[in-house]
Amino acid sequence: MAIIASQPKHLCDLCGATGSVLQTGISDPDGNLEGVWGFQRCGNPDCAVCWLDPAPPPEELWKAYASYHTHTRKSGARFAKATLSLAHRLLKLVLLPTWMKSGLKRDADALRFMTLTGAANGKLLDVGCGGGRFLRRMKSRGWSVEGTDFDEQATTKVTSKYGIKTYVGDLPHCQLQADTYDVITLSQTIEHLYDPLTTLRECLRILKPGGLLVMTTPNVESIGAAEFGPAWRGWEAPRHLHLFSVASLSRLTQRAGFNIDEARSYSAGSAVVYRVSRQIREQKQLSWLEEFEALKWGYRKELAEERAQTSRPLSGQNVLLRARKPFTS
Repeated sequence: MAIIASQPKHLCDLCGATGSVLQTGISDPDGNLEGVWGFQRCGNPDCAVCWLDPAPPPEELWKAYASYHTHTRKSGARFAKATLSLAHRLLKLVLLPTWMKSGLKRDADALRFMTLTGAANGKLLDVGCGGGRFLRRMKSRGWSVEGTDFDEQATTKVTSKYGIKTYVGDLPHCQLQADTYDVITLSQTIEHLYDPLTTLRECLRILKPGGLLVMTTPNVESIGAAEFGPAWRGWEAPRHLHLFSVASLSRLTQRAGFNIDEARSYSAGSAVVYRVSRQIREQKQLSWLEEFEALKWGYRKELAEERAQTSRPLSGQNVLLRARKPFTS
């Protein structure tokens, strides 16, 4: 296991207020890094953002991604993986009528295109573009697309493989032209940022007046976070530096200057979070049959979470937020 240095963070770095302990005893869910982390929740009711404490300084954070699942391919039994993938598809077909009634499939389909299905084509920037699959999807639909990512290897691959222009580094350091983009997307990205407020203000600057910002991020007030405690996959310490609820992300986005169009939670895709959180909690190697049983269990939990939001609104696994740049400042 690799060692990554971390430093205490006693105050909210977005507003300077003191916080209270939200969760302790969190380990790297991938099992590659030594250390234990926690999260504090800001005591300022106008902020209420949650932050990682202790947290790695910027010069250490690369270690957290050296063997991260989005940056590397892990070897393993190919047959077992292929069979499990097939089981995923078969279960989805069996559950399709139930999903259609619940709205889970509708949300899953919308999120493949970051809710932009039916929107007029324009210029789109994906912040934290990773391997570029979303950008390729939108390009095939006629959008003019660009991406940013801190990983130069990832951006180089996106450009060479798909012919998509990319920029390396945090968005404020890319120095993009003001009033340029019709849409900016951050899919599971804002939680990885040291300074999410500065990034949101930069999004505001480079969007055209009336331009749309779409974000998804883990929901710190989700049913899964409460159920699994330190084993919840959404903590993702030490890679997730800030976590949000629907309310706290809305406040931060408004503070950056945006008008909120929509802010809610959703459960589509939460089956995998439940399954992995259970494995983290139980800390045992599963057989193929146990993997399949855990897969079925995860889908049942996803459906139950969707239904629970009738009585527990804003408790889905992730936050979805859509906001617009005002036409006048």
